[in-house]
Amino acid sequence: MENGLIIMSISDIRIVAFGNPSKNDNSYALLSKSKLLGAKTSFLTCDNKESFSSFNHGSIDWRKMTNGIHWLVNSTESILSGVSPKSALGAGMTFGELEGARMVMVVDLPDNSKDMSKVWGFVINRIRQIHVLFITSEALSVISKLEEVEAGDLLKEIRNRGLVPHVCSYIAHERRALVEHSLGSIDVVTNDTLEPLEWLARFICNLPLSESGDLGVKSACLS
Repeated sequence: MENGLIIMSISDIRIVAFGNPSKNDNSYALLSKSKLLGAKTSFLTCDNKESFSSFNHGSIDWRKMTNGIHWLVNSTESILSGVSPKSALGAGMTFGELEGARMVMVVDLPDNSKDMSKVWGFVINRIRQIHVLFITSEALSVISKLEEVEAGDLLKEIRNRGLVPHVCSYIAHERRALVEHSLGSIDVVTNDTLEPLEWLARFICNLPLSESGDLGVKSACLS
């Protein structure tokens, strides 16, 4: 505490992610990279004896797991993994919103690109619950065709239509972080060449610690 103010650090950031028990999806990867930065993390999945595609998703106590956390991380891979993961993801977003958690959704290109319409349809239906929408560079071009919007304008168009607080992407080979937010647009080059989820982990771990407004978002982009 300094001058009566509580000073937070990344070690105070609490993140929960939901994903596949094999731990080979974007949710777990993002969680792992956030943990390496110092955030407190928890991973939610099915029981070891259950199949992820059909597990008893009602057994998850979402209210307990999302109470007091900063971020609930999901990836669109869960949507295509079966009825149970898709239902669990939706329930987690609903209960997390009630508990004050902010939602992070990672949108990646499915193994079968034709499945993108299913994935994107789910995201659009839930878009008002999402606080940080991250779209991989591979998925951008496919979604731009679905939305009939130029890829360069897509993030801004999604932000304007869905009123998502932060719509972002990271182009690794250019070291470019792109963020559309409620106060404007940010297009910056990071000092280091990062993996996309490495950049996103830095962004969500530092965003709650940054000052409000455009400068705060930019600071989190470059942290």
